Amino acid sequence: MNAEQPMCPMSRKSIFPYNEWHKLLLLLSMCLIYFFSYFQRIAVPGMCFDELQGDFKTTAAAITALGSIFLYIYGFAQFFIGIFADRFGGRRTMLAGAAVLVCASILFPLSQSLAMLYLTRAILAVGASTIFISLVKEIDTLFNPRHFAIWLGVALLIGYSGGIAGTYPLEQAISHFGWRNAMFAAGILCLLALIIAAIIFRKFPVSRAQAVQRSTTIYIASVLRNRLSYPPMIVGAVNFSVYFLFQATIGKKMLTDCCGISSARAAAITFIMMTVCASIASVSGLISRIIGNRRKPIILAGSFLMLATTVLLTIFIHGHPDHRLIGAGFVLFALAASPSPITLSAVKEVNPGPAAATSVGLANCAAYVVVAIITNLSGVVMDCFREQAALTSQGIVYPTIAYRLILAGCAGLAVCSAAAACFIRETRGTVSGTTDKAGTPGQS
Repeated sequence: MNAEQPMCPMSRKSIFPYNEWHKLLLLLSMCLIYFFSYFQRIAVPGMCFDELQGDFKTTAAAITALGSIFLYIYGFAQFFIGIFADRFGGRRTMLAGAAVLVCASILFPLSQSLAMLYLTRAILAVGASTIFISLVKEIDTLFNPRHFAIWLGVALLIGYSGGIAGTYPLEQAISHFGWRNAMFAAGILCLLALIIAAIIFRKFPVSRAQAVQRSTTIYIASVLRNRLSYPPMIVGAVNFSVYFLFQATIGKKMLTDCCGISSARAAAITFIMMTVCASIASVSGLISRIIGNRRKPIILAGSFLMLATTVLLTIFIHGHPDHRLIGAGFVLFALAASPSPITLSAVKEVNPGPAAATSVGLANCAAYVVVAIITNLSGVVMDCFREQAALTSQGIVYPTIAYRLILAGCAGLAVCSAAAACFIRETRGTVSGTTDKAGTPGQS
């Protein structure tokens, strides 16, 4: 079969020997691993910023680098993982990556030097980079493509739940047991998730027909040459990056530094932020379905909300702002980033069906490279104001102006996102080159 031609309904049905319950079991087992992958993304350095800075006696830039090294590797790996998942299948790719993820998750809290922290965090990023794209490939393979956004929303809800666990619950675990014990326990639980997934994958192996389909060569150049890929990629990269920066890297510290609230209360706000994003993302596919599988209106709403929030926070945050003001801004960031299943669907649907994992992998690559860059730059900005910072028993408290400059930079990025959103092609849930149930050609 030619890689550029969509499968006919009969051939597509023939490669699915499992009933709906079997498919759900496979999906849940993969989402369980994704839960711990997302937990690791959120947990460090956001929830243990001061603990790591105190234990290793280093700068803010060195700690934010723990986040950025993960994001750079994770982002660039997406460039290749999408090809691997399209070539070898999602489950095989996920198992290999999950094994690496487990090893690094256990070794990270055992590190005794900053260099070892960086090394284990880098290895962890390699393993984590395989999970989401593999999950996307399997969702595209197991379920009707027109329901892709809905099932992706379900998967993101479970994955984001791992992020939720990496906020307030982790902060409480760290305060009671220390960051090393808390992170080690998370690594052991990730190992259990891998064992469960391996058992289920063995019970429901990849069929021969699926293996033949996945052996078709997918050229990444076909996605890169497609100009329709770029607007949703830009929107996804910017909106996710701004959200992730405050969710997982500097949000908790910004709340404690600017507002003077406790670590637990700051973690509770990021917990709410993550919960809102997970809840809305999980139903975004259903909302799109209700309005006729339209993608563009939802993406436009998210982009302009991100622009308005960054601008307003930049203007109104000065001195010692009320934590409720910043908390409200964080929740709006979560709302703006929550249409991520729709944005990824828009990327996938303007490209050929067999390139599903490749196209989403490139979109993820862009998102994580951008967030890595702004994470690094945020640490540099904070250190520029180190002479104005105050040293307390809890750690270094940076002035509000540092965070205000970071927000101003995010506002500039949000302008790019809003502009790109205007050029997104409406797909209505159909993949490039396919036809919908009424026989109407999909947009290309």
